[in-house]
Amino acid sequence: MTNETTLAENTSAIYDLLEKSKSVDPELYDRYIRNRAIDEPACTALITMYSVLTVLGALGNILVIVAVIRKPAMRTPRNMFILNLAVSDLLLCTVVMPLTLMEIITKYFPLGNNVFICKIVGPLQATSIFVSTISITAIALDRYQIVLYNNQPKPA
Repeated sequence: MTNETTLAENTSAIYDLLEKSKSVDPELYDRYIRNRAIDEPACTALITMYSVLTVLGALGNILVIVAVIRKPAMRTPRNMFILNLAVSDLLLCTVVMPLTLMEIITKYFPLGNNVFICKIVGPLQATSIFVSTISITAIALDRYQIVLYNNQPKPA
C-alpha cells in the first residue's frame, strides 16, 4: 500500500510541477534556450558598441605601433612608454573586449568545456588593465619630471 501511495504522491507532484511550468514567461524561456542573459535590443546595442570600439581601438593602436617601429626617430625612451601602452591596449581591444562581451551577453561560457580558456580569461583581463594603468602612471611620472626639472640650470 505504501508503494501505491508514494507513486500517487509522486504523480500528483509531477502534475503540479507541470501546471506551474505553464505560467513561465515565454520571453524568459526563449532567453534561456538561446543562452542570453540580456534582452535582444540591449544585446544588439552592446554588440554594435563593442564592435565599433574594438575595431577603432585596434586600428588606432596598430597605427601607433607601426609608427614607432618604422621611424627610428620615434624610438625614444619616452615613446617606449607610449608603445607599451599601445601594445597593452591592442591586447585589450582584440582579446579582452570580445571575451568580456561574451560574458555579458551569455549566461553560460559559450566556448565549451575548455578549462584553459575559461581560467585564462580573468587573469588576461586583469593583466591587460594593470599594464595599461602602470603605463599611464609611468607616462605621467615622466612628464612630471620633465616639467619639474627641465627649467633648472645644468651643472657646469
